Amino acid sequence: MFAILLLASTVSLPLTGTSDNAAQNHPSPGAIERWAEAVGGRARVATINAIYREGTIDFGGMQGTIKVWHTADGKYRKEEKVATYSSIETFDGHNAMLQQGDAPPHAMTGVELQRARSSAFANTNAVFFAFFPERRRGTVESEGDDTLVLKPEGGIDWHVTLDPQTSLPKTMTHQQNERTVTVELGDYEVVDGFKLEREIHRSTGDPRFNAVIRFTKTVLNPSIDDSLFAIKP
Repeated sequence: MFAILLLASTVSLPLTGTSDNAAQNHPSPGAIERWAEAVGGRARVATINAIYREGTIDFGGMQGTIKVWHTADGKYRKEEKVATYSSIETFDGHNAMLQQGDAPPHAMTGVELQRARSSAFANTNAVFFAFFPERRRGTVESEGDDTLVLKPEGGIDWHVTLDPQTSLPKTMTHQQNERTVTVELGDYEVVDGFKLEREIHRSTGDPRFNAVIRFTKTVLNPSIDDSLFAIKP
């Protein structure tokens, strides 16, 4: 049930390779450059190799915690605990694993794996996909002056709408099965010269599965071992 929460937020693609027909697939520089400047500048983002965040989750009247690690090349680990439920989700750039409660971990395949590939670039982590076409595997397209579509290969499209006043992401949407998932980003904070959302409201069209995530701690470039992105049996 809670596996639909972020992604960290709330999983990953290698960021090597370039896309074909770049002139057709890349949006006008204006939207990307405004976004890059708003979060602290492309040069500042380029110095970030990994992000660790932790916070609280409100879900269906219950409260819990979330911890998430993301790397610039698309790996991630997400740990959630809400009431009696817990889950660990990892993505190492190729393989995604999910463990729920005391059940043994299982490999994510099909639609689950597609979601994992896109979750690597959800929320703040979208900057790693959008700003660096030379490292990207996939495309970015424009849907107007303030809306971009991130299309990671083998993943799910993210539609990113920038706030016309701040040039920061205001919403991110994607399709999950037959539902449209909308993530509203707000209340930004600055950490070491880099601007990140502090609060996320996630809705699916069904109030039972809506969630609010409030981040309480952020660490840029934490020490990370690759073993973090796997779940031991």
